[in-house]
Amino acid sequence: MLSFRPSLLLILSFCFLCSVVSAQEKKIAITIDDGPAIKAAELEDWLRVAEELRESFEQSKTPVIMFINEHQLDVFGQREQRRKVLEKWLNAGFELGNHTYSHKKLRDTPIEDYFDDIIRGEKVTRPLVEGRGEELVWYRYPYLSSGRGEQATRVEKFLARKKYRIAPVTVDYHDYSFSNNYSRFLRAGNQQGADRVYEGMSRALDVAFDRAEKNSQQFFGRQIKHVLLIHCNELNAKTLPKTLKRIRDRGYEFITLEEAMKDPAYATPGLPPGSLGGSFFGGMAKITK
Repeated sequence: MLSFRPSLLLILSFCFLCSVVSAQEKKIAITIDDGPAIKAAELEDWLRVAEELRESFEQSKTPVIMFINEHQLDVFGQREQRRKVLEKWLNAGFELGNHTYSHKKLRDTPIEDYFDDIIRGEKVTRPLVEGRGEELVWYRYPYLSSGRGEQATRVEKFLARKKYRIAPVTVDYHDYSFSNNYSRFLRAGNQQGADRVYEGMSRALDVAFDRAEKNSQQFFGRQIKHVLLIHCNELNAKTLPKTLKRIRDRGYEFITLEEAMKDPAYATPGLPPGSLGGSFFGGMAKITK
Protein backbone atom coordinates (compact mmCIF):
# COMPACT_ATOMS: atom_id res chain seq x y z
CA MET A 1 0.00 0.00 0.00
CA LEU A 2 1.16 3.51 -0.70
CA SER A 3 1.65 5.66 2.39
CA PHE A 4 0.96 9.38 2.36
CA ARG A 5 3.47 11.63 4.09
CA PRO A 6 2.46 15.29 3.85
CA SER A 7 5.15 17.62 2.57
CA LEU A 8 6.42 20.49 4.66
CA LEU A 9 4.87 22.86 2.11
CA LEU A 10 1.45 21.24 2.60
CA ILE A 11 1.73 21.52 6.38
CA LEU A 12 2.82 25.15 6.19
CA SER A 13 -0.06 25.90 3.81
CA PHE A 14 -2.50 24.26 6.19
CA CYS A 15 -1.06 26.27 9.09
CA PHE A 16 -1.47 29.48 7.10
CA LEU A 17 -5.13 28.67 6.55
CA CYS A 18 -5.46 28.02 10.29
CA SER A 19 -4.01 31.42 11.04
CA VAL A 20 -6.64 33.02 8.84
CA VAL A 21 -9.38 31.24 10.78
CA SER A 22 -8.23 32.56 14.12
CA ALA A 23 -6.20 35.57 15.18
CA GLN A 24 -3.93 35.72 18.24
CA GLU A 25 -6.78 35.12 20.67
CA LYS A 26 -5.96 32.93 23.64
CA LYS A 27 -8.56 30.33 24.57
CA ILE A 28 -8.30 27.13 26.57
CA ALA A 29 -10.50 24.22 27.62
CA ILE A 30 -10.01 22.72 31.07
CA THR A 31 -10.07 18.95 31.40
CA ILE A 32 -9.73 17.39 34.84
CA ASP A 33 -8.67 13.73 35.12
CA ASP A 34 -8.92 10.96 37.71
CA GLY A 35 -12.38 12.03 38.82
CA PRO A 36 -14.11 12.47 41.02
CA ALA A 37 -11.33 12.58 43.70
CA ILE A 38 -8.01 10.77 43.45
CA LYS A 39 -6.15 9.58 46.58
CA ALA A 40 -8.95 10.36 49.01
CA ALA A 41 -9.28 7.05 50.85
CA GLU A 42 -12.07 7.94 53.28
CA LEU A 43 -15.53 8.71 51.95
CA GLU A 44 -15.71 12.01 53.85
CA ASP A 45 -12.48 13.26 52.28
CA TRP A 46 -13.50 11.96 48.85
CA LEU A 47 -16.81 13.80 48.98
CA ARG A 48 -15.14 16.98 50.25
CA VAL A 49 -12.56 17.10 47.46
CA ALA A 50 -15.19 16.43 44.80
CA GLU A 51 -17.50 19.08 46.27
CA GLU A 52 -14.81 21.75 46.52
CA LEU A 53 -13.71 21.19 42.93
CA ARG A 54 -17.26 21.48 41.62
CA GLU A 55 -17.98 24.59 43.68
CA SER A 56 -14.83 26.32 42.40
CA PHE A 57 -15.84 25.76 38.79
CA GLU A 58 -19.41 26.81 39.52
CA GLN A 59 -18.49 29.99 41.36
CA SER A 60 -16.03 31.05 38.66
CA LYS A 61 -18.44 30.06 35.87
CA THR A 62 -15.68 28.07 34.20
CA PRO A 63 -16.63 25.31 31.74
CA VAL A 64 -14.94 21.98 32.45
CA ILE A 65 -15.11 18.29 31.65
CA MET A 66 -14.20 15.68 34.27
CA PHE A 67 -12.84 12.30 33.16
CA ILE A 68 -14.05 9.53 35.45
CA ASN A 69 -12.34 6.39 36.74
CA GLU A 70 -15.40 4.41 37.76
CA HIS A 71 -13.51 2.19 40.18
CA GLN A 72 -13.78 5.19 42.53
CA LEU A 73 -17.55 4.78 42.46
CA ASP A 74 -17.53 1.03 42.96
CA VAL A 75 -17.17 0.88 46.75
CA PHE A 76 -19.45 -1.46 48.67
CA GLY A 77 -21.97 0.42 50.81
CA GLN A 78 -21.03 3.78 49.24
CA ARG A 79 -22.08 3.43 45.60
CA GLU A 80 -25.16 5.62 45.82
CA GLN A 81 -23.37 8.45 47.65
CA ARG A 82 -20.57 8.38 45.14
CA ARG A 83 -22.90 8.24 42.13
CA LYS A 84 -24.66 11.38 43.38
CA VAL A 85 -21.39 13.29 43.00
CA LEU A 86 -21.69 12.76 39.23
CA GLU A 87 -25.32 13.88 39.30
CA LYS A 88 -24.35 17.12 41.04
CA TRP A 89 -21.61 17.68 38.48
CA LEU A 90 -24.08 17.27 35.62
CA ASN A 91 -26.67 19.42 37.41
CA ALA A 92 -24.08 22.20 37.47
CA GLY A 93 -23.92 22.08 33.67
CA PHE A 94 -20.52 20.40 33.43
CA GLU A 95 -19.49 17.45 31.26
CA LEU A 96 -18.26 13.94 32.01
CA GLY A 97 -15.91 11.72 30.03
CA ASN A 98 -14.53 8.18 30.19
CA HIS A 99 -11.06 7.67 31.69
CA THR A 100 -11.41 3.85 31.92
CA TYR A 101 -12.58 1.93 34.96
CA SER A 102 -9.24 1.35 36.66
CA HIS A 103 -6.78 3.75 34.98
CA LYS A 104 -4.77 1.10 33.13
CA LYS A 105 -1.75 2.19 31.11
CA LEU A 106 -2.10 1.07 27.50
CA ARG A 107 1.53 0.11 27.00
CA ASP A 108 1.39 -2.23 30.04
CA THR A 109 -1.98 -3.84 29.28
CA PRO A 110 -3.08 -6.51 26.79
CA ILE A 111 -5.20 -4.66 24.29
CA GLU A 112 -8.37 -6.72 24.82
CA ASP A 113 -8.13 -6.08 28.58
CA TYR A 114 -7.74 -2.40 27.80
CA PHE A 115 -10.90 -2.44 25.68
CA ASP A 116 -12.77 -4.16 28.51
CA ASP A 117 -11.61 -1.45 30.93
CA ILE A 118 -12.97 1.25 28.62
CA ILE A 119 -16.37 -0.45 28.46
CA ARG A 120 -16.42 -1.06 32.21
CA GLY A 121 -15.57 2.61 32.70
CA GLU A 122 -18.94 3.76 31.34
CA LYS A 123 -21.27 1.54 33.39
CA VAL A 124 -22.45 4.38 35.67
CA THR A 125 -21.52 7.43 33.63
CA ARG A 126 -23.25 6.55 30.36
CA PRO A 127 -26.77 6.04 31.82
CA LEU A 128 -26.46 9.28 33.80
CA VAL A 129 -25.44 11.28 30.74
CA GLU A 130 -27.87 9.66 28.33
CA GLY A 131 -30.68 9.96 30.87
CA ARG A 132 -30.42 13.71 30.31
CA GLY A 133 -30.77 13.36 26.54
CA GLU A 134 -27.04 13.87 25.99
CA GLU A 135 -24.23 11.63 24.74
CA LEU A 136 -21.10 10.28 26.38
CA VAL A 137 -18.62 11.52 23.81
CA TRP A 138 -15.16 12.11 25.19
CA TYR A 139 -12.35 9.70 26.07
CA ARG A 140 -9.04 10.47 27.78
CA TYR A 141 -6.14 7.99 27.81
CA PRO A 142 -4.82 7.24 31.31
CA TYR A 143 -1.26 8.54 31.67
CA LEU A 144 -1.74 9.97 28.14
CA SER A 145 -0.49 6.55 27.02
CA SER A 146 -2.02 6.26 23.55
CA GLY A 147 0.42 3.86 21.93
CA ARG A 148 2.12 4.01 18.57
CA GLY A 149 1.73 2.40 15.20
CA GLU A 150 -0.62 -0.57 14.93
CA GLN A 151 -1.49 -0.54 18.64
CA ALA A 152 -2.53 3.11 18.51
CA THR A 153 -4.52 2.50 15.33
CA ARG A 154 -6.42 -0.43 16.87
CA VAL A 155 -7.41 1.60 19.92
CA GLU A 156 -8.49 4.58 17.83
CA LYS A 157 -10.65 2.32 15.65
CA PHE A 158 -12.21 0.77 18.77
CA LEU A 159 -12.98 4.20 20.19
CA ALA A 160 -14.49 5.29 16.88
CA ARG A 161 -16.77 2.23 16.86
CA LYS A 162 -17.88 3.18 20.37
CA LYS A 163 -18.48 6.73 19.07
CA TYR A 164 -15.89 8.27 21.36
CA ARG A 165 -13.81 11.31 20.53
CA ILE A 166 -10.29 11.55 21.90
CA ALA A 167 -9.49 14.47 24.20
CA PRO A 168 -6.02 15.85 23.45
CA VAL A 169 -3.69 17.79 25.75
CA THR A 170 -1.54 20.76 24.82
CA VAL A 171 -0.81 22.19 28.30
CA ASP A 172 0.25 19.91 31.16
CA TYR A 173 2.14 21.21 34.19
CA HIS A 174 2.05 17.88 36.04
CA ASP A 175 0.03 19.18 38.97
CA TYR A 176 -0.22 15.63 40.30
CA SER A 177 3.49 15.64 41.13
CA PHE A 178 2.89 18.37 43.73
CA SER A 179 -0.26 16.95 45.24
CA ASN A 180 1.12 14.46 47.77
CA ASN A 181 3.46 16.98 49.41
CA TYR A 182 0.70 19.57 49.52
CA SER A 183 -1.64 17.17 51.33
CA ARG A 184 1.16 16.05 53.66
CA PHE A 185 1.78 19.63 54.80
CA LEU A 186 -1.94 20.22 55.28
CA ARG A 187 -2.23 17.10 57.46
CA ALA A 188 0.66 18.36 59.57
CA GLY A 189 -0.99 21.77 60.00
CA ASN A 190 1.83 23.42 58.08
CA GLN A 191 0.07 25.93 55.84
CA GLN A 192 3.34 27.69 54.98
CA GLY A 193 4.75 24.43 53.65
CA ALA A 194 1.59 23.83 51.63
CA ASP A 195 1.82 27.35 50.23
CA ARG A 196 5.41 26.74 49.14
CA VAL A 197 4.29 23.63 47.28
CA TYR A 198 1.60 25.64 45.52
CA GLU A 199 4.15 28.30 44.56
CA GLY A 200 6.29 25.58 43.03
CA MET A 201 3.34 24.31 41.05
CA SER A 202 2.55 27.85 39.87
CA ARG A 203 6.07 28.17 38.49
CA ALA A 204 5.60 24.85 36.70
CA LEU A 205 2.32 26.17 35.29
CA ASP A 206 4.06 29.19 33.79
CA VAL A 207 6.79 27.03 32.25
CA ALA A 208 4.22 24.66 30.73
CA PHE A 209 2.15 27.49 29.27
CA ASP A 210 5.27 29.17 27.86
CA ARG A 211 6.27 25.88 26.22
CA ALA A 212 2.80 25.25 24.78
CA GLU A 213 2.55 28.79 23.43
CA LYS A 214 6.00 28.46 21.85
CA ASN A 215 5.05 25.14 20.23
CA SER A 216 1.77 26.56 18.98
CA GLN A 217 3.52 29.54 17.43
CA GLN A 218 6.18 27.31 15.88
CA PHE A 219 3.81 24.84 14.27
CA PHE A 220 0.80 27.03 13.45
CA GLY A 221 2.01 30.63 13.50
CA ARG A 222 -0.62 31.49 16.11
CA GLN A 223 -2.11 30.39 19.40
CA ILE A 224 -4.41 27.44 18.83
CA LYS A 225 -7.29 26.74 21.16
CA HIS A 226 -5.42 24.90 23.88
CA VAL A 227 -6.51 22.01 26.11
CA LEU A 228 -5.30 21.96 29.71
CA LEU A 229 -4.87 18.81 31.80
CA ILE A 230 -5.23 18.93 35.59
CA HIS A 231 -6.32 16.34 38.16
CA CYS A 232 -9.04 15.80 40.76
CA ASN A 233 -6.79 16.07 43.80
CA GLU A 234 -6.83 17.92 47.09
CA LEU A 235 -4.30 20.49 45.90
CA ASN A 236 -6.66 21.68 43.18
CA ALA A 237 -9.67 21.43 45.47
CA LYS A 238 -8.03 23.97 47.79
CA THR A 239 -6.27 26.24 45.30
CA LEU A 240 -8.25 26.15 42.05
CA PRO A 241 -9.57 29.74 42.28
CA LYS A 242 -5.99 31.07 42.41
CA THR A 243 -4.94 28.85 39.53
CA LEU A 244 -7.85 29.93 37.34
CA LYS A 245 -7.00 33.57 38.04
CA ARG A 246 -3.38 32.95 37.10
CA ILE A 247 -4.45 31.49 33.76
CA ARG A 248 -6.87 34.36 33.14
CA ASP A 249 -4.07 36.81 33.92
CA ARG A 250 -2.12 35.22 31.08
CA GLY A 251 -4.91 36.45 28.80
CA TYR A 252 -6.91 33.24 28.42
CA GLU A 253 -10.64 32.80 28.00
CA PHE A 254 -12.05 29.48 29.19
CA ILE A 255 -14.06 27.49 26.64
CA THR A 256 -15.58 24.02 26.35
CA LEU A 257 -13.65 21.08 24.98
CA GLU A 258 -16.11 20.93 22.08
CA GLU A 259 -15.26 24.51 21.14
CA ALA A 260 -11.53 23.89 21.45
CA MET A 261 -11.74 20.90 19.14
CA LYS A 262 -13.25 23.01 16.39
CA ASP A 263 -9.78 24.47 15.92
CA PRO A 264 -8.49 23.13 12.57
CA ALA A 265 -5.11 22.44 14.17
CA TYR A 266 -6.50 19.19 15.59
CA ALA A 267 -7.35 18.02 12.08
CA THR A 268 -3.84 18.56 10.72
CA PRO A 269 -3.23 16.12 7.84
CA GLY A 270 -0.89 13.21 8.52
CA LEU A 271 -0.83 13.23 12.32
CA PRO A 272 0.53 9.83 13.43
CA PRO A 273 -1.87 7.51 15.29
CA GLY A 274 -1.86 8.29 19.00
CA SER A 275 -1.00 11.97 18.58
CA LEU A 276 -4.33 13.30 19.83
CA GLY A 277 -4.35 11.09 22.90
CA GLY A 278 -0.68 11.42 23.77
CA SER A 279 1.69 14.15 22.65
CA PHE A 280 -0.09 16.45 20.21
CA PHE A 281 2.89 18.69 19.63
CA GLY A 282 5.11 15.62 19.48
CA GLY A 283 2.96 14.37 16.63
CA MET A 284 3.30 17.73 14.91
CA ALA A 285 7.06 17.54 15.26
CA LYS A 286 7.14 14.17 13.46
CA ILE A 287 5.35 15.46 10.38
CA THR A 288 7.22 18.74 10.08
CA LYS A 289 10.77 17.40 10.25
